[in-house]
Amino acid sequence: MKTPSQNLTALRSFHAMVSAGGIAAAAKALNVTPGAIRHQLRQLEQEVGQSLFVRSKRDLTLTAAGTKLFESVGRAFADIASVCRDLSATDVKGELRVSCAPAFAALRLMRVIDAFAQSFPFMSVRLYQMDQADGTMDVVIAYGECSAPGTRIAILRDEVYFPVCSPALAYQCEVTKPESLSGLVGLHARDRTDWSRLLGASSKRPIHFRQEVILPDAHLSIQAAREGLGIAVGTSILCAEDLRRGTLVRPIGIEVPAPNPYFIIQPDVGRSHAVEAFVAMLLDQVEAVPAER
Repeated sequence: MKTPSQNLTALRSFHAMVSAGGIAAAAKALNVTPGAIRHQLRQLEQEVGQSLFVRSKRDLTLTAAGTKLFESVGRAFADIASVCRDLSATDVKGELRVSCAPAFAALRLMRVIDAFAQSFPFMSVRLYQMDQADGTMDVVIAYGECSAPGTRIAILRDEVYFPVCSPALAYQCEVTKPESLSGLVGLHARDRTDWSRLLGASSKRPIHFRQEVILPDAHLSIQAAREGLGIAVGTSILCAEDLRRGTLVRPIGIEVPAPNPYFIIQPDVGRSHAVEAFVAMLLDQVEAVPAER
């Protein structure tokens, strides 16, 4: 006689029935008949020697033994799926081509690449600048729209802009309200539109910095703020790690919605398991570190 641990068909039927919420749904998911599911469930209860369900015409309720078995089987199946994914990944070779907005690449993308490299040890990753984004890319991560072809996933729709500076600068200069900015160095990314948008929505009168430094991109303006040079406009996605670690603070409670979301763009044809895995890791990393408000 088979032991319960050997009867994988019965365990799979049991897990599918509980997950799907009924025998009919489980039968459809496993592409078998409802009668086959009922047979496997009866056999499983006989093998474990306990009732796994409270029989009812309307509701599906697990007994204590059924709940314990379902949790254990769920963990086991998840572990098996994870191992299978890892084994399949070790055979994948080639190059992943990624084009990414510069600030996002510098401040958030490296962790994703690290996780991807560990899961796909025979894959290389080549990172391109945004002006090189075209149909040859496997993944494009753009701030706002760009001309790269493919299916778009809009992410970070609730991103906001706000002032950030080093903790030391906030303490030394007593930065507590918009008027405090007049005694500071204003750090700009590319042009002055970042601060114009933020201050225009939060202050009724013009505010001028003591001095201004214009930098090529948001990564450098945030880096300059981190080192105490002045105060910059940060974003909830780009500054999430710094806010969590305390290397940057939000000295003034003003913010405005970002004018654009980020877009993850994937080609419409030729997607691989590696590309799908990279996008999944990217979404997981972005959601794993929420910005502090």
